[in-house]
Amino acid sequence: MSVIGVDVGGTKIAAARLGPGFGVEQAVRMPTPPGGSTVVEAIAGAVEQVSDGATDPVTAVGVGLPATIDAATGIVGASNHTGMDGLDARGLLQQRLGLPVVVDNDANVAALAEHRLGAARGHADVVLLTLGTGIGGGLIVGGQVFRGGRGQGAELGHVVVKGDGPPCQGNCPNHGCIETMCSGTSLGRDLRDYAQANPGTALGRLEAEGRLDSRTGLELARAGDQDAIRVFTTAGEWLGVAVASLTNVFDPDVVVIGGGLSAAGDLILGPARREYQRRALPPTRRAPLVVAQMGNDAGMVGAGILAAEAPG
Repeated sequence: MSVIGVDVGGTKIAAARLGPGFGVEQAVRMPTPPGGSTVVEAIAGAVEQVSDGATDPVTAVGVGLPATIDAATGIVGASNHTGMDGLDARGLLQQRLGLPVVVDNDANVAALAEHRLGAARGHADVVLLTLGTGIGGGLIVGGQVFRGGRGQGAELGHVVVKGDGPPCQGNCPNHGCIETMCSGTSLGRDLRDYAQANPGTALGRLEAEGRLDSRTGLELARAGDQDAIRVFTTAGEWLGVAVASLTNVFDPDVVVIGGGLSAAGDLILGPARREYQRRALPPTRRAPLVVAQMGNDAGMVGAGILAAEAPG
């Protein structure tokens, strides 16, 4: 028997059929469509693609969504990046696929994967931040995923670190959330702001060519461009502010940083570690700040684990 795990992000959907030990046997990736019910249909299509040719029957499907989820009903609460607000994601997918479906927040399932198989393996209490288009947060408390009273807790990306900071994305009414200070979206904004104020720099030239974003900015920073490094350093420092606050609250065994921006490595994590150590209370600053190990498979594998462990 096998399960399917689906990871839905603001820009892509990734699905995998998982075999024994939750190894990926077949996977597919596709762009995330505009939103709402079209995302549900795309998820179903991805599940069908990875089901084709399976020698073992698929018993359940797990889906991680970039959204708050009512754990009891499977209904999407707020989704800043997919326009699925209010949709009965679990019910619609079960009807469409004819299989049991479990739906959870994408960072929750990534935390589950890292806890069972990755960088947090063997630890009972874990904080996970995923740095991507936005910032997701996952908590493992006493070896179990923490979801709050209605299944919509652990929105760590919306912890405020700068009260008069930029407005947050989507439906979040706040300013200066972690998401607005060190996500891929905010990093792209800061790179462009710097480039427009300094048109004679390499960043400025990329902006003039219409090619500046977080990816090309990272390439410049890796090549040693001091202006790009400065922008990444500032983002890392804000991440460190957030990590210090989270460790003071949760006293975790380990803090795991995942998502696409974790590929920036010490360009972000170096200043994050310094700021974290400077600000956290002495007992809590012992928790190491580490890079996630599951990479791009974390969401799919975590969703598959969720499906496999769901009550029958």
